[in-house]
Amino acid sequence: MEHKQHLLANLYTFSVVAKFLSFTLAAEELCLTQGAVSQRIKKIEQDLGFKLFVRLTRKLELTEEGRRVWVTLTHSLENIFSEIDDIRFNELSGELYIGVAPTFAHLWLVPRLPIFQQLYPQLDVKIRVKASKLDFQNQPVDLAIYYGNARHADFYHRRLFDEYLTPVCTSEYAEKLAFFKGDSRLHEACFLHCTESLEFLSPLAEWQHWLKKTDRDVNILKKKYVFNHEELTMVATKKSMGIAMGRYCLIKPYLDSGELIAPFERVPSGLGYDLICPKGHEKRSRFHAFSTWIEEYL
Repeated sequence: MEHKQHLLANLYTFSVVAKFLSFTLAAEELCLTQGAVSQRIKKIEQDLGFKLFVRLTRKLELTEEGRRVWVTLTHSLENIFSEIDDIRFNELSGELYIGVAPTFAHLWLVPRLPIFQQLYPQLDVKIRVKASKLDFQNQPVDLAIYYGNARHADFYHRRLFDEYLTPVCTSEYAEKLAFFKGDSRLHEACFLHCTESLEFLSPLAEWQHWLKKTDRDVNILKKKYVFNHEELTMVATKKSMGIAMGRYCLIKPYLDSGELIAPFERVPSGLGYDLICPKGHEKRSRFHAFSTWIEEYL
């Protein structure tokens, strides 16, 4: 029993070292000396009977065995700490960790968060912005909001709303190419493409989808710029660099303000914004509070 207690005590040290892949950074996090951290890792490797790290000249790397232990340990620790928070705080205080794509966070979520803060002043919110999808095992977020239509058996999904695609540009750019008179000069445009949250598709996918749905045949490869961030795409659009395929629910503020116009029709994208969490977590009070709040805006 005593052996297992020591092993458990050192496993947390291992999880911190695995997170940073650095004895120095782990020591700062744990308020220990680098030597003490190194000794704990050596002890746990002796107890386990296999190596957890490969010690290179200037960095650490997890061994295959170490990676397996870390993934399992991270998942287990998050569940333990989450359950403790549930009991201590009834889930309406403590921390809510949200993963979200950059442009959705910037243009949709964060402008609405002051209301959530007023409703739950004791709940701390931590937002992790990442264009690609998060790994719930290695990045301990409570929930995520992402654009797509993927489904995974181990996760709870709730569709928040569907998205629409509409070409957008400045009124100056539209006048330059006579878009007010039709689309006959659309082929002359510089096409601005965005790959944010769509890394699994072609960079041209959104424009291709719109052209197919509107029965148009335009060479979008003749002149193009590609961005991996929707907001950067909109910055380029507002500078009259070309015409972009806008995600209507996100860029609507720019249309309402007149910064951009939508000279052509919009079509369903076939994708939408999903609220995602590991199965079972949707029953937690914090998740329920957030999901109930966000649905009031839909």
